[in-house]
Amino acid sequence: MAIRSRPRAGDPQGPPPADLSGFPSFRLRGPRVRIHRARVEPWWFNSDLTQRFDLPAPAGTCYLADDPIGAFIEVFRGFAGGLIPEAEITARRIARVRPPRSIRLADLLNERAAMFGVTAELGSTSDYERSQAWAGAFARAGFEGIRYHLRHDPTSRLVGIAVFGEAGERDWPVLADDPVDDRTVREVARRFGIRVLPGP
Repeated sequence: MAIRSRPRAGDPQGPPPADLSGFPSFRLRGPRVRIHRARVEPWWFNSDLTQRFDLPAPAGTCYLADDPIGAFIEVFRGFAGGLIPEAEITARRIARVRPPRSIRLADLLNERAAMFGVTAELGSTSDYERSQAWAGAFARAGFEGIRYHLRHDPTSRLVGIAVFGEAGERDWPVLADDPVDDRTVREVARRFGIRVLPGP
């Protein structure tokens, strides 16, 4: 396999190469976690291009995390001062979901991804057009999603999963779907200083 050119230190994340053959992969098999609005089902594939790895309709992308803490900090990342109104918590649920089969993901956490021009910025850039271009390239290359570090974890230890599928709700396995629990809220407050403001 030919070595792709690598961006220089300080360069922004570049576009995807024309050839992604040999890109490192990861098999998603077991349960993952998703925090979602109560009015929609857990397996919701977004296609409005408002999120990092969205694919345009008729395809879409569903965002998961390896654990509840990762799901929480990504969903509630935009609240000023790390203060979340209680109503935002009660409007959501936390689900444990499992794909119906093994899913092949493009693994941005693998060191060999650097050979294709991937930098850590791909999982953290605010240039969603660029990250969505990579998502489209991975989908065309036969990948069914992306594994990446979650932007809002300063330690870069928490892992996110973007799964590709048909846009809208999917009737895929849901192992549990409950209100966001106090234990998760307390752990997020302890680790990240994100707190919930009690309602009136």
